[in-house]
Amino acid sequence: MKKINKLILPVLYLSFAVILMACGPKKTVSPTETAVNTGTKRILVIETTDIHGWLLDASSGDMASFKYRLAYIAKAVKDARASGQYDDVILLDGGDQYQGPPVSNLCFGAALRAAMDVMDYDAVCLGNHEFDWEVTQYAADDKGTVAPYKIGEYEGDPDIPVLASNLYYAENGERVPFTKDYVILEKAGLKVAVLGYIPDYRTSIMAKKIEPYVIDPDIAKLRALAAYVKEKEKPDVTIILAHEEAEGLAAMLDRGTADLVLGGHSHIYATGTTGGMPYLQARCYAQGYATAVITVADGNVSVGSLKYTDITAKPDALTDKEENLKKLDETVLDISYVAWNAAWEEMSEVLGIIDTPVRKSGDVGANTAGNWLTGLLLEGTKEYGTVAAFYNNGGIRTNFTIPAGEKTRLITANDIYTIAPFGNTVLMYDITGKELAKQLAGALAHSNLGDQVSGLKYTYRATGNEGMDRADRTYTILGITLDDGREVDINDDKTLYRVCITNYSSTLPGSVFEHKTPVIPEAEAPADHELLVEVLRKLRDAGDGHIPVDTGERGREVK
Repeated sequence: MKKINKLILPVLYLSFAVILMACGPKKTVSPTETAVNTGTKRILVIETTDIHGWLLDASSGDMASFKYRLAYIAKAVKDARASGQYDDVILLDGGDQYQGPPVSNLCFGAALRAAMDVMDYDAVCLGNHEFDWEVTQYAADDKGTVAPYKIGEYEGDPDIPVLASNLYYAENGERVPFTKDYVILEKAGLKVAVLGYIPDYRTSIMAKKIEPYVIDPDIAKLRALAAYVKEKEKPDVTIILAHEEAEGLAAMLDRGTADLVLGGHSHIYATGTTGGMPYLQARCYAQGYATAVITVADGNVSVGSLKYTDITAKPDALTDKEENLKKLDETVLDISYVAWNAAWEEMSEVLGIIDTPVRKSGDVGANTAGNWLTGLLLEGTKEYGTVAAFYNNGGIRTNFTIPAGEKTRLITANDIYTIAPFGNTVLMYDITGKELAKQLAGALAHSNLGDQVSGLKYTYRATGNEGMDRADRTYTILGITLDDGREVDINDDKTLYRVCITNYSSTLPGSVFEHKTPVIPEAEAPADHELLVEVLRKLRDAGDGHIPVDTGERGREVK
């Protein structure tokens, strides 16, 4: 048996971000089905999605209590394959596998590709965050399979199909070679077709990353592809694998198109049936996995036992204590060690201390995480005369809480690279008061435009039913006051105000910055997490290490 790597112990314990996302019902998949009946084929489908690099959860700061999420899921998959309760097992992923905490980001997803290779995934969908790095280098190759990897002693070129049937080159309209339309799996003597679909998630990708490509989200074409595959391949079972919210996609399809829809992208778990179409979706960050049992008897296909398994319900079971090793896949656990050992030295630097929780939310308006990040970005650019800083709530990827029984928690470099993992460039622009009002109104409706802000306060009026989606309401800015006390004329198109914002938000269609030239060329501008680390170092070295957390409001609705 191969020797297992061990974690390198740093001089001091780290304190990392606690992920406060509930994962649904507290239950575990414990199949009770009897042995497979002769003449009837039973296939277990297991789906993960939006893993986002979370091989392990290091939020405790104590290496003895790190949670090895993917190693636990890998062992559950292995046990299902060996259980004898199913004729076969299908393992699929709904996309966004790699971009996340430093254990994945610092090796550009190599650790995740290694783990997925070991787990023997049957296929994966192409997520929008696969475009964050060079998609054809780190996510897929010209064979339409997962890209090669090398990390430590692990090296390979996975033969795992990458699916997205509706991705084209913008220049000539041709299908890209690095994704497949579908794959035919041989399972239990049956042919299972898995078709890949992606929504038009271009507004969830930095503009220059997606610029060479076009996504055609036409559901009619997905139905046509399913019909073509059924005619050509004669599959016994058809599955749609999509980086799209599962329930909504299933509602647009029917059992004539497929037998099961698997989704992702929305970071929520979902299981059920709509209009006769079963659907399944796991939770994000390797916090659990979704399962369904497909039964084929006399040519008839039925789908049942739709479940979501929350592996964080019993967190102690995810640690690498001796009594838990039988619940963790040995090789994936070792890959987790290798990835952490490669990252911890650079990431263990303590940058300061907070005494107030830093939390994000999905609500309109400010949250403490948004206040905190934009306040630090404003501090980091103030020498250039910036008066406001913007950040999109979706780009904030974790929360920092105070451990039970403690009054403070340390903030490390790892924390910063985890809360702001994408490395978007911080750009500065000069805009008028009228444009500033337009920016605030647009971001209230569309969070990705930069709904979190520091440096000012504003009032607004919203029209439309309060139960409507933000994008369906209309927002009017009534007044803006800068932190230095100046009132901004929201109709003024001459006076300029310097603000900073990430290139992700500033280049999105509809942004007031979309066609503007930044004050400093993008090539010379810092990445957001690099600037945040630099600011915190300066604050730490200049004071006692305390990092203030602003809990004040930014926007106030006037009824």
